[in-house]
Amino acid sequence: MRRIASEEGVRALWKGVGPAMARAATLTASQLATYDESKQALIKYTPLEEGFHLHLISSTIAGSVSTVMTAPMDMVKTRLMLQRESNCAGLYRNGLHCAYQVLRTEGPSGLYKGGFAIFARLAPQTMITFVLCEKLRGMAGLKAI
Repeated sequence: MRRIASEEGVRALWKGVGPAMARAATLTASQLATYDESKQALIKYTPLEEGFHLHLISSTIAGSVSTVMTAPMDMVKTRLMLQRESNCAGLYRNGLHCAYQVLRTEGPSGLYKGGFAIFARLAPQTMITFVLCEKLRGMAGLKAI
C-alpha cells in the first residue's frame, strides 16, 4: 500500500472500486434471482421436489448465470487494477473506457477472458452457499426459499 500510494498516489488505492461495486451488485442480484426462478421452474416443469437435488441444480444454474453476468466486470476490474504494472494494458480512464477499448480491439470475447476460471471459483461457491442455506433453514424449522 505504501509503494502504491507513493508511486501512483493515494487515489490508486481505489483503482477498480467502481467495477468491483458494480460486480458485487450484479453478482448478488443474478445469484438470488436466478436461484429462485430456476428453482420454481424446476419444481413446475420437472419431477424434482424440494430437497438436495433441486437445490444443487438450481444453485448450479445460478452460478452459471452469475458467471456470464460478472465475467466482463471482473476482466475490467483486473485490467484497471493492473494497468500501471503492465505496459501492454494501456491507460484506461475508467471502467467504461476499458470495456470500450477491449470491445474495440479484442471483440466481445475479450470481455470473457478468464471466464472459465471465474466459473470454476463462482459456481462451487454459489452451490455451497445455497445448498447450505436451504439446509440451515430446514434445521431451523423455516420453509425453503
